[in-house]
Amino acid sequence: MIVENHLILWNQALLKIIDVQRSERPISEYLQTSKLASSAILYIVKGRARLLLDGNEHHVENGYVCHAGKGTVLTITDITDSFEYYLIMYKASLPLPCSQDLIQLLARTKPFDSQYACVVSHAAPLLNTLSRMEQEWEQPEAMGRLQVKSLFYQLICELMGQLQHQQMEQDSPDMVLQAVRYIDEHYAEPITADTLAMLFNSSSRTMQRMFNKRLGLGPIDYLMQIRIDKAKELLSGTKAGLKDISEAVGYLDNYYFSRLFKRYTGVSPSMYRESMQQALTVSSPMHAPFHRSQPTIIHLKGELILQRQPEKIALLDPQFLDHFLALGEQPAGSVMDPDDLSNFPEYLFGKPREVTVLGTMHGPDLEALRSLAPDLIICTEIQSHIFASLTQIAPTVMLKRNRDWRETLRTIGRILGKKLEAEQVIQLYKNKINGLKSQLAAKMSGQSVTLIRPLDNAIRLHTCAHRTAAILYTDLGLNPPKQAIDRKRTSSLISLEGLPEVDADHYFVLTNNHYKSWSDELQTTTTWRGLRAVKQHHIYHAKSSIWIAYYGPIAMNHVVDSVAKAFLDAK
Repeated sequence: MIVENHLILWNQALLKIIDVQRSERPISEYLQTSKLASSAILYIVKGRARLLLDGNEHHVENGYVCHAGKGTVLTITDITDSFEYYLIMYKASLPLPCSQDLIQLLARTKPFDSQYACVVSHAAPLLNTLSRMEQEWEQPEAMGRLQVKSLFYQLICELMGQLQHQQMEQDSPDMVLQAVRYIDEHYAEPITADTLAMLFNSSSRTMQRMFNKRLGLGPIDYLMQIRIDKAKELLSGTKAGLKDISEAVGYLDNYYFSRLFKRYTGVSPSMYRESMQQALTVSSPMHAPFHRSQPTIIHLKGELILQRQPEKIALLDPQFLDHFLALGEQPAGSVMDPDDLSNFPEYLFGKPREVTVLGTMHGPDLEALRSLAPDLIICTEIQSHIFASLTQIAPTVMLKRNRDWRETLRTIGRILGKKLEAEQVIQLYKNKINGLKSQLAAKMSGQSVTLIRPLDNAIRLHTCAHRTAAILYTDLGLNPPKQAIDRKRTSSLISLEGLPEVDADHYFVLTNNHYKSWSDELQTTTTWRGLRAVKQHHIYHAKSSIWIAYYGPIAMNHVVDSVAKAFLDAK
């Protein structure tokens, strides 16, 4: 989300306020679902709850604000305490005719329909504006409605200002992370500031500013550091000639590369190679300046330079335990899946030894965390509201929870000093799915496969955009039913009565202890028994903890093996 683009379009928008509500919901675990009739801003005043916007999960409390477009399915559940919130419904559009540039920016940015959320830094100005809007909305005169519209613009200005200040997760952190990842993977290719900006839908100036804020250097400086680091590895670990090394790291002119290398390291490439070869046999005083630079971990709250290899690491998301074990490491402590508090899952080869339990992902035990005294904490945006407290305990890295497991594994590989091992795990997975994809295509003959998860009196249908469903549809090439073809929403809620409309040939049904009674009840209904897939015995049950909660290489390999067993081993 580029706030500047949103502001350009808000400045041009025609606005109509549809409704201003302040609502209170009692303590409840039941789903309360509605479809937004217009674009909306929701601001939490009091209490806590789990909120779903088209299946995207938010754990909200006082000061949390969400924006969503018309047609978004809003679900509020797991309410604790008395839950109060403002809901501002509005309609906005560009006046026509308008310039082609504005039309293209609107299509690309979608400020009135896009979904975003954050915890505001300064709640008072927003609460004051919302309170005044509520009062004016109750006035019958036209002046009151005009005042509401004026106040709404103040609300947008304040919200955009806070988002701009925070550089919220949908804004610069993601773009910088993506750009860094792109540079790490394509450093040998021609890269300029302009090509990077074009790739990530930004201006060169914005990209430069965001890199400087996050890393203290620009994108091209970062690229040069990566190239120099790669060159050091080749110089110390291979006998390749200078020309070959220069080309391997992206420089066709090896003379220019030599000058650049000396500028960054203080010595020529040949001197560096010689000193490193000496360091392999004796302890050389020349070796000190040539140690690899301390790894910088880019994350959602900035960057963290690892001064030394962390030995005691605490994990505040259960999926990271999977990543650690896949790399042959164990954390000092980990939270558990809130839907299964009895044990760590069996697929992780029994309960990991000497791992301190730190509560759950949504309720980490801070006292246990302090007692553990870790060197490093790894959390996700789920713990945004306690991030400051975590940093008081130990250096903390916040990773994006729904990021592809392969990218997360690469980051954790950097933290653990196991980059090579991470790539080997990824390559083995790639080899496995490449072998299965053609076999499944021949066996399934275009039959559709869907992934559903019974919840409390509802059913979640996971779409192509869901990270685990992508294993089925992208990695293994299986065919989704029409209702699951959605690149924006990761899931949708359907009723039991709506299940026959999915009409898939095969169903993977995810269950856990929390919703087991409803799942069992579901399978006794006439509607369920009438499904074509049920009659043909094409129903495959699986644990949601393995398929969703512990989203890592071991679990995803387990998913792939389960799919292969269901379809290729079936008689």
